[in-house]
Amino acid sequence: MKKITIFILTLIFGFGLTACSKNAPADLSLEFFNALHHTFQADSAHVEFNIVMNEDDPSEILANLYFDQKNQLALAATSSLKAGGRTQDNFLDFYIKDGKTYLNSMGVKTQSVIEKIGLKTDSKLTNLDPFLDMTDEELKQVFTSGKKEGDTYSFDINKGELAKLLDAYGSVDVDHATLEAKINDGVVTDLRIDADLAQKIDEHALDTSIAITIRVSDYDKLSSIPFPDDLDTYKIDE
Repeated sequence: MKKITIFILTLIFGFGLTACSKNAPADLSLEFFNALHHTFQADSAHVEFNIVMNEDDPSEILANLYFDQKNQLALAATSSLKAGGRTQDNFLDFYIKDGKTYLNSMGVKTQSVIEKIGLKTDSKLTNLDPFLDMTDEELKQVFTSGKKEGDTYSFDINKGELAKLLDAYGSVDVDHATLEAKINDGVVTDLRIDADLAQKIDEHALDTSIAITIRVSDYDKLSSIPFPDDLDTYKIDE
């Protein structure tokens, strides 16, 4: 799970790359990031995640995020893990409701207050946009090439810089890294990241391919959030 977390966070949120000699058409890159910024500004939405990692022990994470931030921030994030022929539901479920946070980690249930994770009841997910403070010039360096066909944007990720980011977790070579996104009405509705990696740790080589797919629905139209009925029984985290 540690490797999965590292790769996911780096691939999705770790694109603070330095300049390179070749990059994607600037207008396409900025069109994509403008749509991504707009997506983070949703008052409410449902986001589905599917993360598949193929290595010696293939694994898959299925996750769903429901959020409403019109007034107080409320969200439900649930996930399950498939690995070794087994499925672990409630792998990491997290909820925010009425200024409190609730965590269900494989059946261990605790609750706390939202301030303990650095948020407020009126916090917005917009503040979590990892690219919001990057300049247009920095955003242009994230991709090395790109194209647009209809509502679909396809990019090659700057794999040299991505390898540098991942190298802190062992020697990593990136053979291939791409991003494909569909943009409708200025919102990213579908996104897929694919990467082929070769990692070397303590003389052991590991070839890994990772595929991350994200789908956004009910943009500004989410009718309700599926909270569990037993949140009041979660143990208070002192």
